[in-house]
Amino acid sequence: MREGTIAYCGPDDGTPDHSGAEEVDASGATIVPGLVDCHAHFTGLGGANWIARFGDPDADLLARGDEAARDLARMGVLTARDVGAPRRLNLRIRDAVRGRVDAPDIVAAGTWIARRDKFPPFVVFVDSGAELRAAAVAEMDAGADLVKIAVDTGRTGDEVTFTVDELTPTVKVVHERGKKITAHAQGKGAAVAAAAEVDSIEHGFGVDQATAHRMSGRTALVPTLSVLESFIGFAETDGGRFAETKSASKALQEQAFAAVRAAKGAGVRIATGSDFGGGSVRPGHLAWEVEMLVRAGLEPCEALASATWIGGELLGMKDAGTIREGGPANVLLVHGDPLSDPAVLWRVWRVYHRGARVS
Repeated sequence: MREGTIAYCGPDDGTPDHSGAEEVDASGATIVPGLVDCHAHFTGLGGANWIARFGDPDADLLARGDEAARDLARMGVLTARDVGAPRRLNLRIRDAVRGRVDAPDIVAAGTWIARRDKFPPFVVFVDSGAELRAAAVAEMDAGADLVKIAVDTGRTGDEVTFTVDELTPTVKVVHERGKKITAHAQGKGAAVAAAAEVDSIEHGFGVDQATAHRMSGRTALVPTLSVLESFIGFAETDGGRFAETKSASKALQEQAFAAVRAAKGAGVRIATGSDFGGGSVRPGHLAWEVEMLVRAGLEPCEALASATWIGGELLGMKDAGTIREGGPANVLLVHGDPLSDPAVLWRVWRVYHRGARVS
């Protein structure tokens, strides 16, 4: 690694002159490309009361974002996509950490857009397809890198909030700007979002074989499986208060696993997203999502690809999640082999961001 890039990657007998360079004995470790978290909320706190905490003062939300950025970088998550924050505070966080070694490169969607009264109150509400299009343009004009819309509501996404005809003009105007649009769709909204040709579906627990085939070659899936596992964990440790949540989460988890299998079978790109802050998961725990993808049916190599180059491809960020000569020196070293055991991604030994040591 030299001047922030990978100068050489190959066998020892081809190594160029590296006099004066620091040499690291990485025996027993695997060098992994910087990880990519495609579903993050830097202003969220996570935990059991994550929705209410979006109502905290702006100063607290901004400070939370800075802390989350540091947590991600320490765990080797060097690229992240924030898919919604109150009052577009994620744009301020993105700009504040840009260029820092101890923070990931962030792309941000500004504020969620949703049908009036069909989502928590910290979003932009609209009443029609025309207002949806106007709101998307406003987000882009304010500096958002992409647009995030909610197309269904409820814990299982039973109520679809926009039609294909309402969504399509918004998708078109976002693409005309050279940007991407993603959809919150936990259930029935997935089919509608896929028909409108959004770039990715977030959560996507309701993706079935028909929807998966429609997504293939066009719309990616970001499953956020670890959030469901965390809800099950709450129920097991909280004296029975979350018993109903546990049962519902287990049923939804099985549905989510089936969605991943359907997507894999149809050749849909699957990218990892922890949903930290916007769900109960905490920042920096992307390894959990990789483990869950393997449980859902991906091979370890496929799950690692989802957390690296496939995520970078979805974000449209050249070289994110890759290792190549001439590319950015964004790598982490983990103890063990993630191609045989994805849990080793928790065992981060060293992280380098643009060639500088993070941890």
